[in-house]
Amino acid sequence: MRDFYHICQCNMRLLFIVQLFLVIVSPLYATNPFFKPTDDADFRRGIEILDEYCVRCHMDLRLKGDINIEEALAHRPLVKQVDLWVNVLERVKNKEMPPKGKDQPTEEEFKFLENWLDQEINYFDYSLIKDPGFESIRRLTHYEYDNTIRDLFGVDLKPSKKFPPDLSGTSGFDNSSNTLFIESLLMEKYLFVAEEVVDLALPENPQTEQELASHELIFVKVPDDLVSETEAAEAIIKRFLRRAYRRPPSSDEIANMVKVFEQTRGSDISFHECIKKLLKVVLISPDFLFKTELARDTKEDYKLNSWEMANRLSYFLWGSMPDDELIVLSDQDQLTNPDVLYQQAERMLADDKADALGRTFAAQWLGFEALGVRIRLDPIANPWCTDTLMDAMKAETWLFVNDVFRKNRPLTELIDADYTFLNEELAGHYRITAEGLDGDKMVRVTLTDRNRGGIFGQGSLMAITSLGSRTSPVVRGTWVLDTILGTPPPPPPPNVSEFSDEVREQRRLTIREKMELHRKNPACFSCHSKIDPLGLSLENFDHFGRWRTVYRRGRTPIDATGTLPNGTNFEGPIGLKKVILEQRFDDFLRQMVRKMLSYALGRQLEYYDEPVIRHIVKSVKEDGFKSQTLMREVIMSYPFQYKRNRMIAGPDEKVAGVINTE
Repeated sequence: MRDFYHICQCNMRLLFIVQLFLVIVSPLYATNPFFKPTDDADFRRGIEILDEYCVRCHMDLRLKGDINIEEALAHRPLVKQVDLWVNVLERVKNKEMPPKGKDQPTEEEFKFLENWLDQEINYFDYSLIKDPGFESIRRLTHYEYDNTIRDLFGVDLKPSKKFPPDLSGTSGFDNSSNTLFIESLLMEKYLFVAEEVVDLALPENPQTEQELASHELIFVKVPDDLVSETEAAEAIIKRFLRRAYRRPPSSDEIANMVKVFEQTRGSDISFHECIKKLLKVVLISPDFLFKTELARDTKEDYKLNSWEMANRLSYFLWGSMPDDELIVLSDQDQLTNPDVLYQQAERMLADDKADALGRTFAAQWLGFEALGVRIRLDPIANPWCTDTLMDAMKAETWLFVNDVFRKNRPLTELIDADYTFLNEELAGHYRITAEGLDGDKMVRVTLTDRNRGGIFGQGSLMAITSLGSRTSPVVRGTWVLDTILGTPPPPPPPNVSEFSDEVREQRRLTIREKMELHRKNPACFSCHSKIDPLGLSLENFDHFGRWRTVYRRGRTPIDATGTLPNGTNFEGPIGLKKVILEQRFDDFLRQMVRKMLSYALGRQLEYYDEPVIRHIVKSVKEDGFKSQTLMREVIMSYPFQYKRNRMIAGPDEKVAGVINTE
């Protein structure tokens, strides 16, 4: 027993060391203190203009609008912080910066600044870059932890319910390496849950079919007249470590565990209990809790080995550990073969575990995971808003996204489709009558109303883009621009609400009329002319996705018409979908590629990922927008299969991943 607790303490110390590595060392790998901008005349001129008119208000000590131009100018090329500079460029184009009352650039300076920023941002030569990026060591997300425990023991216990919640990174996903730290409370929970999982999955005397199956999965060899206890323990340990660590265990790792078994085994501890104690030790090991990849002592890009590819593939498509087939192929070093890799991806997409694409990727990208958690209605005032209804609303969206990807449907169907997934309660909520609806089971239903098909007709997404018990065209329009199209409007000025107090108090006005008054402010017009038409087109859906033709109060008819800044007129969800498919689908496709690549890599994207993004977009277009073409291109991409160490270079060295322009 002393050895068992000694191993637990050692593992906890290792977790603290890994934690320190993540907090202190990893950020150094992602920075480049030795990069110097080029000394060209245009760059100097651009800096001079920004310094004269902008930096005084946008620097560390006097930061306005969350834009630190002084700090941003220290990074070159400017595309390294493209979102910030796109914001700056937009404000320069509209002459919103500097604000009125401040010294203004001349017309010639405005024009130069606009052209220079446009050239730096939109015409940067990405052919100069080939960098797979670096994904630091990171722990399993709670969802991945649950799935890995499920597949390791064959029992679905969902122990992460006892953990503090995961946080989302700048990528928008909770599997981003820059957020997956282990705080002290989580470490305590890992210890408690390890005990609980093993005890629940492997009772001394299994009775149920599930318990018997779990025992058969773990106890692959038992002692008898021909097999000693040590031989049986070694066989169990070797297989369990291979699956739990997601790599071949070393001979020393196996020998050490066998030694602990022999020291722990005694008259008062049975063979069964002794094995369980060893399994509990494994479950608090960094090798189980963290997704690790073998470090290479090189400054060059290196290809991941088959075991590392198996892990990337399985946690991307399944959110869980590799299965036996992937383990066998990894042992044979077959997963570095592109044909084998893609065949496995096809097999895995056909498996029910690929539901992870909808349950995690789609839920976090689109945001509907918040429904029923952070977003819910007062059950007393809204007795119809049940937990089962909200569960069905979320299931509709993730089942729909899964169906598109697992059946290789074109990505255009995410915007406009003639089917969805409903159960009896959700169909009643939508006032849809269809055959085959019986109870809680979600079934595929053909739609006759074109307003309802696609993501814009789904209640889960209309609910999360509303404000409590009322809709918000601004929130919905911003969600379309940002989440769906990947072209977010600039952040509003500080201390600006949806409507001014004067406009808000005019209760007889419709939302459209209030928004028209709001747009009369020149500072608001440039953004709201893009946001408002998109949000207003969805006004026929109420705050929980029910169709309506009039507002509840006053019976005022809903006007869902809109005009885009380019003059295009459209109306309602049907018109919105047509606009996106005909005019903005390139933006949608690019956003899909960026989100899928970021989720697959487990990190936020950087400027050097742009060549890969453009290649994938081109390939998907050429193959008829098929969803599995997107999956295939992500899996076959350079950053998915390769890696580059982020090493701290000396002042005279060329730093990995950075263009040397001197």
